[in-house]
Amino acid sequence: MYATADDIRARYGEDVLVQLAGADAWGPVAIAAVNLKLADASVLADGYIAKYYAPAPGAVLPPLLVQLVCKIAYCEMHRVPTEEASRQRAEAMKVLGDISRGLVKIDEGRGDLPARDGAVLVEDPGRTFSRDRLGGF
Repeated sequence: MYATADDIRARYGEDVLVQLAGADAWGPVAIAAVNLKLADASVLADGYIAKYYAPAPGAVLPPLLVQLVCKIAYCEMHRVPTEEASRQRAEAMKVLGDISRGLVKIDEGRGDLPARDGAVLVEDPGRTFSRDRLGGF
């Protein structure tokens, strides 16, 4: 997932998300509902950005991507989206479309983030144990 429950909670507030999740408080039920929508939004974003961006495990995600996924998930949490939620989703989808066409760079101009094609080259440090090195034993 490109965003966490804490990311979306920081953007929209705990009370709003608890209400949208139909839970009593910010706990396992609300977090599970939020995570489901974040996972759905992340899968949707993958379809747009996969050509240009492949996050490395443990790498810091671009803030733009976190923001877009949160906007989409927030709208999807509404049974009947508000005008503001719909506007945010439409804006996020437009940016994802621009990313897929190469008009917007998601990696903040860093060239080291996208995955590259080709073979992996690793330098061999040499043999630790050989007949020459163990000659006196």
